[in-house]
Amino acid sequence: MTYHYLPYAITEAFCAIFAATVWFRLNNNVGSEHEVRQLRNMIYSYLVMLATDIVWALMEDGLVHLPNPLNAAVNAATVSAISCGCYFWFKFIEDRLHFRFASKRWLNTLLKVPLLTVCSLDIASIFTGWLFYIDAAGHYQSTPFFFIHTTVNYFYLLIPTLYSIYRARRAHSKQDRAEYFTYALYMIAPLISGILESVFPTVPLLALNIFMMILILFLMLQNMQVYNDALTGLNNRRRLNRYLESCLPKASPDHPILLFIMDINSFKAINDVYGHLEGDRALRVFSGVLKSAAVRYYAFAARYGGDEFCMVTEAAELSPDEIAAELQRSLAAAQRPDESRPYTLTVSIGYTVCDSAESEPDPILARADALLYENKKAWHASHP
Repeated sequence: MTYHYLPYAITEAFCAIFAATVWFRLNNNVGSEHEVRQLRNMIYSYLVMLATDIVWALMEDGLVHLPNPLNAAVNAATVSAISCGCYFWFKFIEDRLHFRFASKRWLNTLLKVPLLTVCSLDIASIFTGWLFYIDAAGHYQSTPFFFIHTTVNYFYLLIPTLYSIYRARRAHSKQDRAEYFTYALYMIAPLISGILESVFPTVPLLALNIFMMILILFLMLQNMQVYNDALTGLNNRRRLNRYLESCLPKASPDHPILLFIMDINSFKAINDVYGHLEGDRALRVFSGVLKSAAVRYYAFAARYGGDEFCMVTEAAELSPDEIAAELQRSLAAAQRPDESRPYTLTVSIGYTVCDSAESEPDPILARADALLYENKKAWHASHP
């Protein structure tokens, strides 16, 4: 007897093992708590899709026999898991690229409606055959209304793709562009596999393509953590030191280097009173302000550590005091009234100007830090 779908099932079983390995390797070093949660949810959905699809493949070869209602339930779980994976991908991009499409609670709830609708229709189809049915021979068949499922899936894929392309076109660094274009490519996998699986139905192209993108994404994020701060997406301290080592020897009166060190005021109180998730949110709010400032001033921005940040620019015509004041104004403008955040986020800023060649970054960092300490002390004196 020839088994057409047994290799299909075996291939998907290996995909499940590899995907589970990636799941176990995920931690907060590759992203914020929210990002890692969405990635794990996406892999959960993928594993459910694989498990139920393996059962379907074994049924196609006659190796497993299930009554029609249970057969339909297995297929409903498969297509629902695919839609859940698309939704969690949308949520991951929202967190990763600070895409606050769903920042309002009502909008966030509204975005769940398409997913809940198709999952409800999947469950109903077990009994009604609205989106799919099991024919007399026990095979899965979709109905013309299955386009609802496809539309919802591509809705969750298309928005992150378009936003990733938009961010890639506006990115100033090759690393950022590569990251954003990688996100944009995620939609191509199900699109290509959906076309090819109609030609090669016994090859699990969708499962292979999704795993390929999960693996590429995981490896890219792991590689980025060497020089990037996972929570904010800014450069990290190691990359800051390397940048300073390359630009400080070129400093001169005609080309001074401006270094800013910024520290969030009362950050420990935010963590203690509102929790670490709110603390992460505060860090990301300010990092977004700093990213915009870096674009405006052609500057290098980094998270120095904890709630401290740095920005380096070589613009000779800029006044450090004006830049510091603009940062404060931008931070104030970035905060909207929010009942869940009954505090005002502020920062203390220190800076120094390097107008002669330096070989080591530590002295210039110490000078900026000294002014930061004075300004921090003044802020505490005025906010007892």
